[in-house]
Amino acid sequence: MGGTTVNQPSAPSVSSNISDWVENYPAVFALQQQYAPQEAAQQVALAEQYAAPLGTAFKSAQEAMYPNEAALSNQLTQIAQQGISGSMPDWAKQSYMDTMRAQLGENAMSGVGADYMSTGLLQQQEDWNRYYQNLGLSIAGRQPIYSASTPTTSNYTSTFTPSSILGYNAQNYSTAANMYNRSSGTGNGWGSILGSIGGSILGGMAGGAFGYGGMLGQALK
Repeated sequence: MGGTTVNQPSAPSVSSNISDWVENYPAVFALQQQYAPQEAAQQVALAEQYAAPLGTAFKSAQEAMYPNEAALSNQLTQIAQQGISGSMPDWAKQSYMDTMRAQLGENAMSGVGADYMSTGLLQQQEDWNRYYQNLGLSIAGRQPIYSASTPTTSNYTSTFTPSSILGYNAQNYSTAANMYNRSSGTGNGWGSILGSIGGSILGGMAGGAFGYGGMLGQALK
């Protein structure tokens, strides 16, 4: 039975790699344009359907595992909400005024003293509300509050670069060259062929996007 003739492969050049990239880039970009909106829509739909139940489940689990901490957090949250918009209690106002009268002495009854005390009371009220604002922020900081973010989609063009084409073509050339060397008697046996094929397969799995079984491979056929 005659052997199979293996032609000597040509080494890829920089210009050929760039040409391959330019030729196939529109197909890669079109593929991304086609599927990115669908991927984003799917994420939005999944979030609308499952985000709220998932959050409720996490909250219930937290309360079940740490009932005392959950009850304390709820209590402090209510106190903070009341204090943020509430007025300073009479006992706090009276305590401040007694302290100021003791410091001002006879001047407390003068116009300047009264104005000074009135301004001080306004500042005390602001500090009172700020204290509960900070309490509320501290409690909120312990909760898993999430901010809205843009849905993530596949970005094939970020990895489909001239250098990636260069590596892909160089890998294929190495495999073909080893097979040619073996068929012409200049190689080092089947181990070289199997090693190059194994390396090519693993490299293709790592690269992912360029295999004929992958999405990009199908698009670039």
